[in-house]
Amino acid sequence: MKEELQKLIEQYGADAVAKAAAEALNKHVPTINTPVVTDEQLINTISQLDAAVTDILEAGRKNEETYQNKAALARRARQLETSIQITESEAINTICGTGKDAYGIIPYPDGKQVKVAVTNDTQRDAFRRHFSATDRKELASVEADIKAIEVSQFKTREDLDAKKEALSCIRAKAQLQAAALTYLA
Repeated sequence: MKEELQKLIEQYGADAVAKAAAEALNKHVPTINTPVVTDEQLINTISQLDAAVTDILEAGRKNEETYQNKAALARRARQLETSIQITESEAINTICGTGKDAYGIIPYPDGKQVKVAVTNDTQRDAFRRHFSATDRKELASVEADIKAIEVSQFKTREDLDAKKEALSCIRAKAQLQAAALTYLA
């Protein structure tokens, strides 16, 4: 560095080098001023953080509600499955006779009874399912509700994840503003 300065002084003179150095030191360096710590921006960031936290708490509450509803429906589904098994077992136990002479009796609400043949597996299945039809219909409805809740859970989880991601972006902005304020202080 000293050698280069000596060469410049020999070539242009000490006064010219001193004058050029003074001009370089006083020269304005252009900068881009992007305000990141104005009062409005700080208030905006705080508002965004507050809103994001509120959104996350609400999404978390909805997510927990779906789990509670699903647990109650799963319990009901299990009760219905047990009821179906018991009802069908009782129906099978009412079959009279064996082989080609096997028959079952189906009672109707109006007091009428119908004798049906149950000589093969298909007929026995139809006979036992007749007795558990209402429970099976309710079980199908409960299982449909459980599937709907699973879809809802997926949506609420996605919503919660998106809100957490938004919060991390706002947090990064707040950290940048805090670093800028620390630097300026």
